[in-house]
Amino acid sequence: MPSLTRRSMLAGLALTAAPARATEPVTLLIPFAAGGATDRLGRMIAPVLARALDAPVTVEVMPGETGQRAMRHLMAQPADGRTLIIGNPALFAFNPHLFAQLAYDPLADLAPIGLIATNPMVLLASATSGITDVAALRRRAQQGPLTIGSAGRGSALFMGGVMLMRALGDGGELVTYPGGGPALEDLQSGLLDVMVDQAITAIPATHLGARAIAVLHPHRLPELATVPTAAEAGLTLPNLAIWNILALRAGTPEPLIQRMARALEASLGDEMLARSLAADSVITPEGTEHGPAAAAALIRAEHARWGSFIRTARLQ
Repeated sequence: MPSLTRRSMLAGLALTAAPARATEPVTLLIPFAAGGATDRLGRMIAPVLARALDAPVTVEVMPGETGQRAMRHLMAQPADGRTLIIGNPALFAFNPHLFAQLAYDPLADLAPIGLIATNPMVLLASATSGITDVAALRRRAQQGPLTIGSAGRGSALFMGGVMLMRALGDGGELVTYPGGGPALEDLQSGLLDVMVDQAITAIPATHLGARAIAVLHPHRLPELATVPTAAEAGLTLPNLAIWNILALRAGTPEPLIQRMARALEASLGDEMLARSLAADSVITPEGTEHGPAAAAALIRAEHARWGSFIRTARLQ
């Protein structure tokens, strides 16, 4: 009897430590509002990731508190590899320096899986605003009023909006939305003048009435070949690109982390997904940019870089 009991205990421990079965569903948390760039990217990669994992992947949009609501939910789940989150600089690099009390520590509470993609930022103007280029934008900022779309404090749109205001000599007014999706809707309908948004949602918006007037990137984008970079247009703005990293909660067993990393690698090799991302000028990782170690290094570096910027700019 003692030997049977011992075998039963060992079997239970083995099941606890074993990787999730292929048929077990996985939840992919989107920490920002529906319709925004993170939501769009998550919905693009989820079905491809599901095939690589041989398991259902359900997208769950959980906005609130610049990603903190989703992070609290992630940390409340078992470290069993079945709950993922897509994070970007707002979640992993901006928030720790903007909030005096944060619900998580991005350097301690996450197990990065890998870099999914990097999104250059694009300066958009409403078709009804009369703003056709950066020169017209400067005139509008001096004459007023100029409305600049922004999402919650700490978001990529917020940081882009703050940078734009400073480049325009503090001309314009930041209008805050729950997320990038609602802001983009108001821009397309003419209720908002300009906003800085990620290419993955900015490029489709240009087919629905928005006008791209500058790219916040060192080089022009293939899908916006006639649109100048901010530097070419004479607008002094830092190059701002939003990277997106897939992560599990800290404490997830290494076999589960590696299983998910392999699935992400396979997903990024999918030809149809690659074409869809390229059509939106999204940059996918190359060479040493792949894998958990590279993702963790990127988070640490960006955490330090943006901490310095936020302190200098006295943002909070």
